[in-house]
Amino acid sequence: MLFLILCVGRLSDLNGNRRQWWTDESISAFDERVSCFVDQYNKYTLMGQQIDGNLTISENLADNGGIQSTFRAYKNRIARGTARNFDLPILNKYTYDQIFFIAYSQLYCSKYTPEGLTAALTGVHSPGPIRVIGTLSNTEEFSQAFNCKARSTYNPDKKCEIW
Repeated sequence: MLFLILCVGRLSDLNGNRRQWWTDESISAFDERVSCFVDQYNKYTLMGQQIDGNLTISENLADNGGIQSTFRAYKNRIARGTARNFDLPILNKYTYDQIFFIAYSQLYCSKYTPEGLTAALTGVHSPGPIRVIGTLSNTEEFSQAFNCKARSTYNPDKKCEIW
């Protein structure tokens, strides 16, 4: 949805008429940010197979924008005092921020056969482990929550951002 809003929505004005309403400067800046994601995901491999950052760009943008928006909503709810605290004894060693990111990562926990991976690489979604690495390595709040070392896999110097 995020990709549709950004890529298709920019081609329709307030009244739904098809016209380019972004400035050339805005288009250039957006394209540069998208290129960051394509380049990032093109560098990933899984089981010796390369990820196609162009094929998966729409979903990679959605994953990255989604985790950012969801984390902000979660923090806003905590700030308003409307979040419920859960007593999770098995997870007591983690902060609530860490649990947030663990829950996100669990969503994409997967194991592939060679045939399954080949099939996954032809779809518009990056394989599960890449969705986690790609998204969380762009999320500063994740790096802070887990005290990731600078220049590590999950805390690179260059983080891609769509906004």
